[in-house]
Amino acid sequence: MRFDEESRNKEGIFLPLLLFLLTVITRGPFTSKLLYHMDSVQFALALEKYDITVHQPHPPGYFLYVMLGRILNLFIKDPNTTFIVISIIFSGLTVVAVYCLGREMFSRRSGIIAAIVAMTSPNLWFHGEVALTYVVEAFFSVMVALLCWRIYRGEHKYIWLSAILLGIAGGIRQNTMIFLLPLYLFSIRGVPTRKIIASLGLLGITCLLWFIPMLSMTGGWTAYRDAFKELWEFHTGRFSIFEKGWYSFKIFSSSLFKFTIYGIGAGIFTLSLAAYSLIRNKRLKSVERNKLLFFSLWILPSVLFYLMIFIYPANPGYALIFLPALFILIAVSIEYINDELKPLIKKDISALIALFVVAINIYIFIFSRYPISYQEIRTHDRDLSILLANIRTCDPLRTAIFVGPYIFYGYRQIMYYLPGYYVYQVDVRVAPTGEVRKTFWGHNKETFLSKEIILPETIGTFISPLINYDRNKVSEIKGISVQKLQPINIYLASGDISLIKNIFPDLRIQIQKNKKD
Repeated sequence: MRFDEESRNKEGIFLPLLLFLLTVITRGPFTSKLLYHMDSVQFALALEKYDITVHQPHPPGYFLYVMLGRILNLFIKDPNTTFIVISIIFSGLTVVAVYCLGREMFSRRSGIIAAIVAMTSPNLWFHGEVALTYVVEAFFSVMVALLCWRIYRGEHKYIWLSAILLGIAGGIRQNTMIFLLPLYLFSIRGVPTRKIIASLGLLGITCLLWFIPMLSMTGGWTAYRDAFKELWEFHTGRFSIFEKGWYSFKIFSSSLFKFTIYGIGAGIFTLSLAAYSLIRNKRLKSVERNKLLFFSLWILPSVLFYLMIFIYPANPGYALIFLPALFILIAVSIEYINDELKPLIKKDISALIALFVVAINIYIFIFSRYPISYQEIRTHDRDLSILLANIRTCDPLRTAIFVGPYIFYGYRQIMYYLPGYYVYQVDVRVAPTGEVRKTFWGHNKETFLSKEIILPETIGTFISPLINYDRNKVSEIKGISVQKLQPINIYLASGDISLIKNIFPDLRIQIQKNKKD
């Protein structure tokens, strides 16, 4: 008996450690070399100066994520590498947590299959290679779910740790706590009332421990509120189905479907086949209601928000808050399909089905050109390097750079890697109130907001990077040259500074003598 117990304890440590190490090893060769996303740059800038009012980082703040980055960057001393290390570590932790929850809810084999599916998920893999928050969110999502399941099953001692982790999750990404709160409240309903009240108090204290410092570093409540309001009025809040109706729903639903498929890959076939079998054989009543409700409360809050309020069509990482639930359900569906087919083929083919899912997922990440692939990372690093090299040929004292609202080759990447230039984001928007959005611009890695662009007196020419679809409207303008950057599909428009409004007619700009910097 003692020998068996020791063997189980060793296995209990060895397998999670193996899953963690395998995940970390598979991430190492594919990391991005340059800051991938506009948000990545804003996180990097926040390491030096945390200021939500100028989107360092953007609202609602991601305070604990940035502070964790600050600590690691003391040793790593490279913001991109710092945040990628965070992504890699939390990728491994997410896979381990998926294994633990799958094992506890279903079986050890289901946990292992779920972990391997998670490890090779193209969406999770991709976000383990770039400087973004989504993998950290995935970890806290599945960890909170794991603790909630234990509480629901009667282990009330985990109520305290779950409250703390939920509060920390809110400090990483504020929406995480909101989306997971229904699951948390469901799990604690059987706990004595006094413990429920105390746990909610602990959750509130945990949130205050990061929220108050965040307000202080932002400049107070008014500055934070105005920054959040600015983002909501000019960006996030303008596109809900209540504002745009069917138009937004089509975009949101299409984006959410794609992001989910990017996450589960070939697992969609096993999920669909298992669901079809349950319906066809009228076995839906055999599904455990408590588990069905648990997964629904885990998945639906974020899905409903993304379908009705907002999801950005270029950010597949949004789906990572609920993808761990699908990894576990894929494992269960593989087990179910195997049990259904076993009487016919007389063999256990669960490993074969899992291998098929894993092989397709690996192919998607390494060889495809989907937005969650290694090819996307490599292409972005190459294209951004070429863009920056071409801009460097121009004199920063005489050349201003104007960039449209691009998130992968935008003003943020240029102002970060070419700090000597004046770089302006051209994104003219008008709120329903009639208020016109201020212009974000940067110089020497500092971000500024202004109603008008006042150029230094030395500026005589401009450069404007253009993506393919914007090039056509510029190529016919007299006096402006358009150069294609070989071998990539990015163009550089350039000309006398007086012609810039021919490209951006709504730009609020004054060309006048300026004070010395």
